[in-house]
Amino acid sequence: MEWFSLNVFLIIADITDSESLIKGLNDKIHKDIKGEIVCFADLGEAYAGLSGKSGDDFGTGEPFITYMNVYQNTYISEIDYEFVQIAPNERQNCVQYGDALFTLSSETPEEVGMGAVYLGNTQKLYLNSFCFGIHIYDERVLPRYLAHFISSTSFRKAIYPLAQGSTRFNLQRNDFMKMRFVLPTTEEQERIAKTFDALHCRLANEMSLVEQCLVLKQYLLSQMFI
Repeated sequence: MEWFSLNVFLIIADITDSESLIKGLNDKIHKDIKGEIVCFADLGEAYAGLSGKSGDDFGTGEPFITYMNVYQNTYISEIDYEFVQIAPNERQNCVQYGDALFTLSSETPEEVGMGAVYLGNTQKLYLNSFCFGIHIYDERVLPRYLAHFISSTSFRKAIYPLAQGSTRFNLQRNDFMKMRFVLPTTEEQERIAKTFDALHCRLANEMSLVEQCLVLKQYLLSQMFI
């Protein structure tokens, strides 16, 4: 059993190294990136999450993207939805393929403006009220590239001054939409997105392997006491 635990430890160490590699490479690339100066207001249109809802409206109904789904992911997870009642004639904004989604409010300024990109297109989907989205209409923007760009340190640092508050911080959405950044060519975006997608795929495989090893370990331990 000691050899088994050692192998799990080595895999976990490899995961930590992979996470550091992805973050470091992402920061390096976007620190030195070249391209056109743009802002989100040039590229798309912002929209709000759910409004006018009470606690009784949640639990059943239509799927919506949760705050933690936006906060924790690069791409929105399609197995991590919750549900809300939507009346037949009710006007609420829906999330579309390629939308960039951001946290709007948090207890710390560092957690405001955390973002993920939605790449699904299979159902009508809503967004929680503590986030907002941006419909990206400009074809110069590749959604898969955008997902990695908005997780870079340079982008995160640019957001910090836009978070205002004392006990709870809120992102000033209008200022956010006017914040300027560098957009590389579509060819460069494609190259960067493919690189990071491959790295994230490897990381996901390593994390899945750890989970399988832990399940196997529990099984082997249970067999020892039969």
